[in-house]
Amino acid sequence: MKRRGTVILIAVIAAFSVVVSLFLDFVDDTRAYRQAGTGADAIVVLTGGRGRTAEGLSLLRQGKGGVLILSGVHADADLDSIYLNQVNLVERPSIVLEKFSKSTYENALEVRRIMEERGFKSMVLITSGYHIKRAHYTFVKVMPGVRIEPYSVSTASFEIDKWYGGKGLGLLAIEFLKYYWYMGRFAILGEPGLARAVAARSV
Repeated sequence: MKRRGTVILIAVIAAFSVVVSLFLDFVDDTRAYRQAGTGADAIVVLTGGRGRTAEGLSLLRQGKGGVLILSGVHADADLDSIYLNQVNLVERPSIVLEKFSKSTYENALEVRRIMEERGFKSMVLITSGYHIKRAHYTFVKVMPGVRIEPYSVSTASFEIDKWYGGKGLGLLAIEFLKYYWYMGRFAILGEPGLARAVAARSV
């Protein structure tokens, strides 16, 4: 009985060590993402923080993309409520509000639809630093033929170089679990299978 307990303890320690190692690799990969330096057909912002949307508008004004797509916008939102009346008349036609998606995967599906409708082949993908690895992975899986430039943004609750303080560790831990959950679902269902699952849930 004592030997069995020792074996279980060793197995638990080994499993914990593997998880910690994977998590630290995940953190290193996340920190490696930097802001894109070139332009693209579209600038895509995964909404969820004012810093993301502000950065998207800034890149649009710099000419880094011809169209700004805000994905996952609340159904009742409009440009004035999002940007506090700071978008001018010339910029308005270049901003698309996507209001159907509720998850990162659905963001990718809806953005793919918009990209295909407009014949776009490249994008700058903007989201928070802790979310960028999973978002980039998902968009690459859903749009393998599109050039995607990940662009991470720091927020009040998360700075990638200070991930171990404040809410950073918790946010990264949640993203770590979600990332491997997404990897597992893609491995089992594949992208078309996931698309069908989302469609069935939406009916």
